Amino acid sequence: MILQIDAGNTRIKWRALDGSGVVHQGNQATASVLAGEPLQLSGVSGLTLAQLSSVAGVKVVTKLSRQMASDFGVVLQVAKVSARVGAVSCGYLVPEKLGVDRWMAVLAVFQKTGRASVVVDAGSAVTIDVVTGEGKHQGGYIVPGIRLLHESLQKGTDQVQVNQAVSGNMNGPGVSTEQAVTRGCTLMLVALIERLAAEHRADLVITGGDALLLKAQLAPQVDYYADLVLDGLSVEGVSFRSGADR
Repeated sequence: MILQIDAGNTRIKWRALDGSGVVHQGNQATASVLAGEPLQLSGVSGLTLAQLSSVAGVKVVTKLSRQMASDFGVVLQVAKVSARVGAVSCGYLVPEKLGVDRWMAVLAVFQKTGRASVVVDAGSAVTIDVVTGEGKHQGGYIVPGIRLLHESLQKGTDQVQVNQAVSGNMNGPGVSTEQAVTRGCTLMLVALIERLAAEHRADLVITGGDALLLKAQLAPQVDYYADLVLDGLSVEGVSFRSGADR
């Protein structure tokens, strides 16, 4: 059985695979692992390999590495960015500075489609990466996600206070502060994504916790994948380091 983990700033997602595909999966707040709780891996046993993509910091990597060693006797393999994997080349001047989650998503999309793509990961931050039909990653964009946009308004104003995002219809102006903020922040991200998809004349692909909220508002055809970062861990040629390394 193979365990794959995607540790983000807000949540940690995982799945376990055997020869038939995904057999177990789950998610957990990243803060809970930082607070000392183990990753809850219900049903997982007999691991032969554990892989991690993490943007959650050194402490999370250390805790997960220790758990894999103590619970399963395996060394956690931590994905890292390289200059090239197969046909895909990294567009950053210093490849190691690119977020590994973005690299995993780009690799997964190119393996799935082999076409020019604008790859959107809608999480705590929204990252947008551009890859050509020849596999050249051209770089990307990073902006605050919906929750961070809400928080910036709350921190920077006295009158615009929103306890939580409002789901549902995004059409038309908001008729409450909650609606106005949610619709405004959502449509601001949608406008950016649509402009980049049109500018680069590429397929639009989206993943991440807020992906479905944004997808519902996007005018162009958009393909949604729930687990692009985890999918990237399976791409042949991905580079790993040992989680025990410092």
